[in-house]
Amino acid sequence: MLMRTKVRTLTVNPAFLQEIKESNRELWDTLHAVRQTCDGGGSRAEIAKRLVRLLDQLRDHLSLQFALEESYGYLECPAVVERRISEAAERAQAQHCRLFLQLTDLCELAEELQYRGFVANEVERLIGETEAFDLDLQSHERCEDDLIEIAYFDLKR
Repeated sequence: MLMRTKVRTLTVNPAFLQEIKESNRELWDTLHAVRQTCDGGGSRAEIAKRLVRLLDQLRDHLSLQFALEESYGYLECPAVVERRISEAAERAQAQHCRLFLQLTDLCELAEELQYRGFVANEVERLIGETEAFDLDLQSHERCEDDLIEIAYFDLKR
């Protein structure tokens, strides 16, 4: 018995992906507020309280962002797509789950600190892990920006 399988390749719609990124002001504003909170002065308890609220907001905004990107920015298609685009798209899309879980862990850490009381060294840990997440998210955004550029170039050929 011969079975036929459909090969589907992941690619991006660069116009939609770029528009989705540019239109989510709440995400970028919240991320900016998180950065300012980590860099700003004030008591560790105040910083931690702000981070609890901001990280929860960031998780909600990032959840929406990733859902929109995966629904409209990433596409599975039966056509053959240039291998480097497909591989880059698969890597970038796979990062969504890891980043979301990393942010969820941060939110849980922040809430646990709030519940137990803000100990200075634990707040420093929260700030450090938040900054590490920010670097990971920035790396992901650069990856998607490169993917958009590659896909636009491929469309023009």
